[in-house]
Amino acid sequence: MNSRLVVLTLLLVTVLACSLAFVPAFTSAQSPSITLSQSKVTAGQGVLYVTGTGFHPGANVTLNLYIDNTELSQPTWSVTVNSTGGFVAAIGVPNYLSSGSYHVNAVDAFGDRASAALSVAAASSSSSAFSAIYLVISYGLFFVLIFLQPQLQSLIYRSSVERAVRTLSAIEKDSVDVVKTAALQGGASAQTVDMQLQQSLETFLIEPVDRDPSGVLSRLDHILDIRNIRSKQDAKKIAPSYSGAQLSDFEVSLEAAWATHYINKIVRHFYLMAKKTNNFYLYLQLSMIVPQILEIARVYKRATKQFLLGVPVGDSIGPMVALNLMKGAPFQDIEEETEYGETDMEGRRLLVVKAKGPGATVGKPGKAIAKLVEMNAGKVSQIITVDAALKLEGEKTGLVAEGVGAAIGDPGPEKFAIEESGTKYNVPLQAIIVKQSEEEAITVMKKDIADSIPSVLESLKRILLERTKVGDTVIVAGIGNTAGVP
Repeated sequence: MNSRLVVLTLLLVTVLACSLAFVPAFTSAQSPSITLSQSKVTAGQGVLYVTGTGFHPGANVTLNLYIDNTELSQPTWSVTVNSTGGFVAAIGVPNYLSSGSYHVNAVDAFGDRASAALSVAAASSSSSAFSAIYLVISYGLFFVLIFLQPQLQSLIYRSSVERAVRTLSAIEKDSVDVVKTAALQGGASAQTVDMQLQQSLETFLIEPVDRDPSGVLSRLDHILDIRNIRSKQDAKKIAPSYSGAQLSDFEVSLEAAWATHYINKIVRHFYLMAKKTNNFYLYLQLSMIVPQILEIARVYKRATKQFLLGVPVGDSIGPMVALNLMKGAPFQDIEEETEYGETDMEGRRLLVVKAKGPGATVGKPGKAIAKLVEMNAGKVSQIITVDAALKLEGEKTGLVAEGVGAAIGDPGPEKFAIEESGTKYNVPLQAIIVKQSEEEAITVMKKDIADSIPSVLESLKRILLERTKVGDTVIVAGIGNTAGVP
């Protein structure tokens, strides 16, 4: 029994010894070691590769730096060993390390350890100096921008306004040159035309006092009459060979040149005031509005040429509607530069009013309407005005719209005459407008505007059918400039 136990014991020991003979001995087969991709580096520049062998598979290896046998707490790196006991780690050498001899040390969780020598050179002083200079310049520019920001913005706005002033001066010169050429063709004296044009461009109008509103419109009407008379006299004096429609067209062209001159003077005045006082806010306000002012000036410049052509403009849509209503029937004078005719539509008696063409004039339609109401003893069922109206951005040119009130864009006296007459006899005021831009209103009539006439006539017919009876008397006024409209 004991001998059998001894034999079994010896057999078990033999098997165990054979089994242990096949267990790999990693710790004794190869010692841990590391190699560096380069032995000399400059602090803060490039990447250093550390290659390790002989470490325990799957273990985490910690890498750190030693100098003079003293471990540096920072920086440290960590890497995992692969199945063959090796690893490769990419580490960056910090730029704050001083020059000297270092060791890169690698140790895993099982105590396997290896190290390699590393020589570190300090970062270039020129690089540090450049960084410092860059930092100083950056902060300097920041504070300069803070303290000089108003002056810099003022310079930007001032440049914008100066460009606008130069453009306005060029627009005025072009407009005056157009009028001057027309004046010379109209018999102006080459020796005196410049002086006469300058005198005409410097004319002005003083509006009546409005602190006592009683009678202010009649006084304004009186002043406007005097101005119109003088304007015609000046046009005839400058271009004595012109007469009739040609003289009226030249007069309106001169008015357009006067507008460019006046716009230029006003903008230049405020520019010089801003320059004199170095007023930032005045430059700012001017720079904000000069784009719109420039566009208006360009419109008047184009109008200077257009009126000399003697063709209908956008604002002529009212007189053209009146002409279509009359269908060749005669007109007769009723007020200064204003005429009317009689026709019928849908069994209604129409009294049609418009300015007297084909010269560029707007006449006195308000007074003509008031006179017609009185001539008919107030027995007028409707007063309908047809006129061009400024459209809003995004609205279609030639759009026809209906409303109430007097559609007329005068300074006040003509509109007042219509409203006063309608109020006195309780006559409803109806309005039909054709929408267009300011440029379209005073330049050659666009097709979209001309094509709106049938729509206007349809609106007029609808108003007659819905708001009047057969046999009623209705006044229809085609408000607007009769340039090119007979």
